[in-house]
Amino acid sequence: MMLQNIMENYLNSKTINIYPVSDKSSLPVEPKKNDWTIDHKKIKKIFKFENRKQKESFIIEIIKYIRESDAEIEMRIKNQRVAIILHALSPELSEIEFEAKEDIDKIRKDVVYYFAKKE
Repeated sequence: MMLQNIMENYLNSKTINIYPVSDKSSLPVEPKKNDWTIDHKKIKKIFKFENRKQKESFIIEIIKYIRESDAEIEMRIKNQRVAIILHALSPELSEIEFEAKEDIDKIRKDVVYYFAKKE
């Protein structure tokens, strides 16, 4: 009974904390940006590159990764863009596709860092 009396005001209060939409700096957690589009049976992302060397190195590294990976990876290339599509082999997306997604992000980060212009 005592706990009920203590918590009664808390549980019955109608105050709702609403954060202003315009001031996102006061929010407690900043969400991580996710560039991958997740559908029912596939995950896709378009990578853009500043120069040809970065794009070509990324493509070579992805081809090497496809050889070692269990994921079904499709790659489309046009101009300075490379689209990566991960297809689920099972009825739903599995851990294999999500690990491949993270590995491909790391490959891109490594390639861009390696070919970054030295100042």
